[in-house]
Amino acid sequence: MTDPVRQQYVWRYLAVNQLKSGHLPLRNPYSFAGTRLLANLQSAVFYPLNILFFLMPFPIAWSVSVLLSTFLAAFFMYLYLANLSLSKMASFLGGLIFAFSGYAIAWLEWNTILHTAAWIPLSLLSIDAIAHHHSGKIPGKYMFWLIFSLTVSFLAGHLQIFAYGILLAAAYALFRLLQVRQKRARNLFIFSFCFLI
Repeated sequence: MTDPVRQQYVWRYLAVNQLKSGHLPLRNPYSFAGTRLLANLQSAVFYPLNILFFLMPFPIAWSVSVLLSTFLAAFFMYLYLANLSLSKMASFLGGLIFAFSGYAIAWLEWNTILHTAAWIPLSLLSIDAIAHHHSGKIPGKYMFWLIFSLTVSFLAGHLQIFAYGILLAAAYALFRLLQVRQKRARNLFIFSFCFLI
């Protein structure tokens, strides 16, 4: 028996059922004398794509969620690579390689790890958009996407992968700050604001 069968599937099932019955899933009464459920990040209680579990039966929603993590990983990586002025074919292949890498496939069954990693390319794309935004206005929509992608990555349910992702995004933002000299102070403020949020 692997962890997804003993933990991730069961925790999500319990959390979704408690939410459906109108209760905040604070605890898991079936482990020991009761353990935390809402405070257990891997139960992914507040992950926005949990909406699937309210629209279809749980086993089908779980399967769709697994497939969706692969699609999101490929799609967001494609967008990020296309933004780097790579050809459509190179961007497409890069997206496929990211979504179907050995790492992604090996951890796919967890239904948390790839969901957490899938949002990282969107955060990198948002960082690029902020760094290269030249109009006088604050790039509000790009700030929203950066905050959203980091938040959703956190809520997806795997803290270790999120930590890697936010460190990568912070290093990438610093790299872009050093690379793009225009409006450096403004961008430093925007990146700091977004990461703090």
